Amino acid sequence: MVSLDAMLWGAAVLTYGLGDYVTTVIGVKMAGVQEGNPIVRLLSGGDPGPASFAVLKLVSVGLFFGVYWLFRPAFVRIFVPLALTLLGIAVTGKNVQVIRRRR
Repeated sequence: MVSLDAMLWGAAVLTYGLGDYVTTVIGVKMAGVQEGNPIVRLLSGGDPGPASFAVLKLVSVGLFFGVYWLFRPAFVRIFVPLALTLLGIAVTGKNVQVIRRRR
């Protein structure tokens, strides 16, 4: 049986990791669309390319996972992947809206 933590981390990786990554890469390739996160723009020197955005995404997921392990008691930990999943749903949805408007 899969644990709740594993399911939430799977959802976080799919939404925040993969969903945001794919929709951002597609979006910034479109004319007139730029990365909306000022921190990502600063760290990538403008709009991120696929490789630099992949590195930033991996680092950010790794940092969230580190925070997850720091939380005590353990039941509080589930809020980290849950929050990341909700953030992933929100940013992926926003990216899809931007892409659809530009087509």
